[in-house]
Amino acid sequence: MTISTDNAARLSKIAARLESAHDGEILAAARMLVKQLGGHGLRIADVIERGISSGNAGYRVTPPNMGAAPSPPFATHVPKIDALLHDPIFVGQYATPKTLRSLLKMREVRHVDPVEMSWIDGLLQKARDLRAGRAA
Repeated sequence: MTISTDNAARLSKIAARLESAHDGEILAAARMLVKQLGGHGLRIADVIERGISSGNAGYRVTPPNMGAAPSPPFATHVPKIDALLHDPIFVGQYATPKTLRSLLKMREVRHVDPVEMSWIDGLLQKARDLRAGRAA
């Protein structure tokens, strides 16, 4: 099945929302993507399989240039937690005592697992939203 350029652009925008930090937006985008593809007689698995097997360079991950400078490291949990603990709006309006205790405990460990890091990232987004005057 062929999809028009306009429809492909719309599907691409919906698919990009799957990378959101908000679970509700990811779920809504996934449902919308399944519905839109179904209207064209496709499934997500079909699109992925056709994209990879067709040799389309747009779907391939290019190998990194071995001579390029290394990427800077991702921020660790400690500076993120410090930013949260030093944000008076977050601490005063949103964080509970339990949240603050959890953050202080996590700050002392060497590594946090991906689920905990995702929780910290969600709290950072909430702090940004609070500072911007968006939802509490």
